[in-house]
Amino acid sequence: MTRITVPVEVRWSDLDANGHVNNVAFLTILEEVRIRHLHVFRSRADQARGRASAVVARHEVEYLAPMPWSERPVRVDLWVSRVGGASIEVCHQIRSPEGDPETTYARAVSVIVYLDPATQRPRGIRADERAAFAELADEPLALRGPVAPAALAR
Repeated sequence: MTRITVPVEVRWSDLDANGHVNNVAFLTILEEVRIRHLHVFRSRADQARGRASAVVARHEVEYLAPMPWSERPVRVDLWVSRVGGASIEVCHQIRSPEGDPETTYARAVSVIVYLDPATQRPRGIRADERAAFAELADEPLALRGPVAPAALAR
């Protein structure tokens, strides 16, 4: 069970009119962490060809608390909870800066599908990729699921 924790600076431009980080900026933060730290998403050969070797197929985000701007970086935990035939499930938690009271601002699960660079169709995950993901394996997140409209009115 290995998770990595990555510090990410929140940009002033990530704030919305309410003074907290906009919901769309959360996805940008998660993308930055995945690109910087899951190097097996793209091989150098695929980058040289300018072809995608992995794409996001799905995001599910659970916003738990407003995230304020801070001079100190927030902490993003990242791990792989499932490796399938052509896709992986990546889990994330965005937490308060180190030294602040412990707050989890959001939890998210993203499904990444691997593509054949020539055809841009899903391809099987290779043995070397599976081995790399095994080093980041941990339990899946248990998200709350959809909120019923009646619950929102309370």
